[in-house]
Amino acid sequence: MSRPIQVLLVEDSENDAALLMLELRQGGYAPDCERVETAAAMAEALNRRRWDVVIADYVLPRFSGPAALKLLQERGLDLPFIIVSGHIDEDTAVASMKAGAHDYVMKDRLTRLVPAIEREMEEAEVRQLRRHSEEKFAREQTFRHVIEESIPSGIAVVDSEGRLSYVNPSYCEMVGWSEAELLGSKPPFVHWPAEEMEKIKAAYARIRAGQSPPGGFELRFQRRNGQRFDVLLQTKPIHDAQGSGTGWLASITDITERREAEKRLRVQYAVAQTLSEARSLRAAAPEILRAIGQTMGWSAGALWRARASGMELSCVEVWHGESAQVAAFEAMSRQKIFAKGEDLPGRVLSVGQPIWVADITKEKNLPRAQKAIQEGLRSGCGFPIRLGNEVLGVMEFFSHELRESDETLMQWMVSIGSQIGQFMEREMAQNALLRAHDELEQRVRERTVDLMAANANLENAIQERRRLEHELLEITEKERRRIGLDLHDDLGQKLAGMTLMMKGLQLSLNKKHLPEAEDAQRIAELIHQTMEHASGLARDLTLGELEEENLPSALRGLAVNVKNLFDISCRFKTEGSIPPLDKNVITQFYKITQEAVTNAVKHGKARQVGINLVKESDRLVLTVRNNGLSFPSMIDQARGMGLRIMNYRANVIGASLNVKRNRPTGTVVTCCLPTLVLKPGKNGARAKVPTR
Repeated sequence: MSRPIQVLLVEDSENDAALLMLELRQGGYAPDCERVETAAAMAEALNRRRWDVVIADYVLPRFSGPAALKLLQERGLDLPFIIVSGHIDEDTAVASMKAGAHDYVMKDRLTRLVPAIEREMEEAEVRQLRRHSEEKFAREQTFRHVIEESIPSGIAVVDSEGRLSYVNPSYCEMVGWSEAELLGSKPPFVHWPAEEMEKIKAAYARIRAGQSPPGGFELRFQRRNGQRFDVLLQTKPIHDAQGSGTGWLASITDITERREAEKRLRVQYAVAQTLSEARSLRAAAPEILRAIGQTMGWSAGALWRARASGMELSCVEVWHGESAQVAAFEAMSRQKIFAKGEDLPGRVLSVGQPIWVADITKEKNLPRAQKAIQEGLRSGCGFPIRLGNEVLGVMEFFSHELRESDETLMQWMVSIGSQIGQFMEREMAQNALLRAHDELEQRVRERTVDLMAANANLENAIQERRRLEHELLEITEKERRRIGLDLHDDLGQKLAGMTLMMKGLQLSLNKKHLPEAEDAQRIAELIHQTMEHASGLARDLTLGELEEENLPSALRGLAVNVKNLFDISCRFKTEGSIPPLDKNVITQFYKITQEAVTNAVKHGKARQVGINLVKESDRLVLTVRNNGLSFPSMIDQARGMGLRIMNYRANVIGASLNVKRNRPTGTVVTCCLPTLVLKPGKNGARAKVPTR
């Protein structure tokens, strides 16, 4: 069974690549190969997947084997790298091996390729195992060294009488007292703050009673300089060889940073939630200032927004704690507009960075300093609200206590400012969108009025066109009937009279045995033929005037008339249940059929005509099919008055008309009407038909 192998091939010749893959297959491998020709392609391939071996030609048009080796080494990848070349001398091969190539194979000696790959893959695996072992040993040594050197948590041992019998250096560094000062002391210990005394004593009593919770106690200690800090106190009882308790081992971990991080996380969540629910910065500002100020221990704060010019700040909101009495400072802040560089907000706007004021009394560029000092404010800080490099506003906070600069807090406040800046960007975008929406609505209203006027004009034009189409159809029918009647009543009678006169003349000439009698007979026959032709033409012009109010019956009668008049085969067939139709729909369908049949007989010389009326699920389909010639006016739909009239008729009732050649001969006329036609209303009310 072939062994799978992932091969990255640095080669510009497809033929050479094919020979290499053939050699690998013959050597028992199933290679999954990717061929690259440039450094960029090789880098992309190394990023995308893992490879078992890299095979590289020494010279390529845009790349080389040494360059590929260097690229592999720069990435710190320990893969078998084998150079396969047809133009490499021994010195070059040795130089490549010294540079880090694992082997080289000449293209005319590819039998060495598979053994070289197997050997180098085994050695790579050995190197990897050795490297893992060395890394594991180094980690263990480092860990042991760290433990031996120092334990980050404070460790203290309290004996059965409650005295401190051991403290490690970390414990002494944490509280600020030396080992000599701490050893032998009994509770209350010097690092217990007065305000936390009762809480710590209660925890100490539970420890002595063996009731320590699994997670330990979270307490507050003090350093020698009076600074308070939060600790996690965890204890384990100590027993002697006989199992008797001899004291407790306590682990004290400074969790001040963790507690501060938790506070910051709560504030950040509160700010994010406030911004997600607020519609504007002014609505969100009170809750943002309260969440930051109250949680982080500030006495008062304010939020300022840059004006459009970017050179001034105006106050959006001022906040103060419940116990803080800063009415004058608040009133002055609400009224002020600070220029760039003026007071704490203006200075932050100018530099775009946070500013910490450790002692307000020492600040000169602080117009509100007097009010702040009078109301007991001692320290302050300001933070930019930024969107990229643009300062959109400033937040400031003040404390009744002296507070030293806190770099972590400042950076965190900068991130809060960026969060607010993004909200302000969305607010400005939403305001711009609302303005654009209002403008668009106004333009839409104006355009709608114009469109309504244009639509009304178009409707009027459409109605006028339909009226003209109806008039054209009515005029066509009237003129057709008039011509038919004139032919029948006037010309037909005169021709009949001429026929009788010629018959009389013929008889008279026959009695006189004159040779002109034969000419008179021929003239009489010609007049008779002319009369028959005029009579047929009159019947054609007045053919099948519609009297039925049922479409199938009307079409069936038309088929009978065509058969009798033209002595051809004309059959009518209906399928499905034909619904009641409007009189106008029946008329137009009938006239379209009449025109199609007339064209089939007159122009197409058809001897067979089929009329089909089919009710489908969503439409009514009329088909007139004949076996005559394909006449031009029916095929070229841009020509022919008859076809135009049929199109007009179909358009009047919202139907579609299609004319195409029949196979093998003849023409097919199809008229389709969607079944949206309503039944005729009561009292002869006209039904609505779909319009185009």
